[in-house]
Amino acid sequence: MEVIPQELCRLAEACTGAATAVTDGWTSALGSLRVGGTAAGNTAAGGAVLAAHAEMVDVAGTAIGRLAGVLDQDLDALLLCAFDFSTTDEATARDLEATGALLPFPFPFGG
Repeated sequence: MEVIPQELCRLAEACTGAATAVTDGWTSALGSLRVGGTAAGNTAAGGAVLAAHAEMVDVAGTAIGRLAGVLDQDLDALLLCAFDFSTTDEATARDLEATGALLPFPFPFGG
C-alpha cells in the first residue's frame, strides 16, 4: 500500500471544508426552523407540537455540532498520520544512507 502524505493533507483539507459546510448550512437553516408561539393556533395539542419541534431543533443542533467535531478530529488524525509517514520515511532513508545500505541503481544482478 502506498501512502502519500500530501494526499492525506488534501483529505484533511476536505474534512475542514466539510465541517465548515455542515456548520454553515445549519446556521443558515436555523432561522427558518424557528416557529412562533402562535404557529399551532389555538388547538389543544398546539403547545405540545411546538415544544416537540423546539426539542427537535435543539437535538439536531447537537447532532450537527457533533458531526463537525468528528470531522475536526478526522482532520487532526489525518495530519498526524501524514506527519508520521513523512518523518518515518525520512528517518529510514537517513538510517539506510548512514549504514551504506542504499545501493546504486541500477543494481547489477548476476555475475
